[in-house]
Amino acid sequence: MNTPTASPNVLKVVSIDDLGLDIVTLPQGVWLVDNEVVSVSYQGWDSKGHQISVENVDSIHSISKRTVLRGYKNKEDGSSLSIEDYNHSAAMLLKNSTADEDGDVLWSDLDSEFAYRKWHAKWERITEEVTEYSSPWLLDRTHIRQDTGNHYIQAGFLTGKADVPLYSYSRSNAVAGMMAEKFKSLGMVFQKGTSYGGTEGKHIWSNSEHSGLEYVVAFGKYIFNKQILPKTRGEFKGSFDHLDSIYQEDKKWIESHIQTLYNLHFRNEAASGVLLSEVSDKLKAVLAYVNTLDVKVKSETSKRSAVAKINEAIECVNKEVLEK
Repeated sequence: MNTPTASPNVLKVVSIDDLGLDIVTLPQGVWLVDNEVVSVSYQGWDSKGHQISVENVDSIHSISKRTVLRGYKNKEDGSSLSIEDYNHSAAMLLKNSTADEDGDVLWSDLDSEFAYRKWHAKWERITEEVTEYSSPWLLDRTHIRQDTGNHYIQAGFLTGKADVPLYSYSRSNAVAGMMAEKFKSLGMVFQKGTSYGGTEGKHIWSNSEHSGLEYVVAFGKYIFNKQILPKTRGEFKGSFDHLDSIYQEDKKWIESHIQTLYNLHFRNEAASGVLLSEVSDKLKAVLAYVNTLDVKVKSETSKRSAVAKINEAIECVNKEVLEK
């Protein structure tokens, strides 16, 4: 291998740690990768390069070829001249010439010009094509895991769902899954096609076959009202830590929400349970009403304060219910 040449370029590497894979994106060109030559052709103006699994990212070198002049050969007798000897002979024959501002040779006499042209015509270049290998490229490395340990957060890199190493989180799928898990933990059974009235006082829950989470029924009601529905929707992409924080928040509120509804619905043996249920329903009704108020700008702060206080009261009731 020839002496390495400097390379300021950077290769993007995605290290999939749990699979032990390094995926490298190679731009157009010829490469030496794990001691094998890989050629990447032009793939379109928007091409992001060719992705390849590499055993040793430090083994990657770009390959280039250039033509090197080694000397001159006499076409008549086969003799040769070194580059230095050729240049010296040419300089001696060019003594009687000058160059104008455009680089053209101007001769002082025809004999000198004829002698040079006759000599120059006898010689041809001796060249050699040389292969050169770059020094190892700098690496822009990203570490990801294909198995996130959370089936609601998926890595998109090897699934065709992402061009970059991002993770995806479908809130609607996650909330639906966590809701089903919570119902199961409470001993509640899914019953297909049951109306909300059919769940009154029973440990069953249901949903319309053709609808989303807004039609989930349990405890004699639709369990997601207009205020909660936005929290059941959304598609997110980003780092695992960012999506995991969204997942943890969703898990907390969905489990708390269903547990509160369960406690309110089935704890009828104590008057306090009935009272708390009524208070919770009335507070939520007030909150829905206040949220519809169209107030003047100067009253907006007061409205926000009222909403905050009502939410605090609902939280207090929920906490009381959950602690029973």
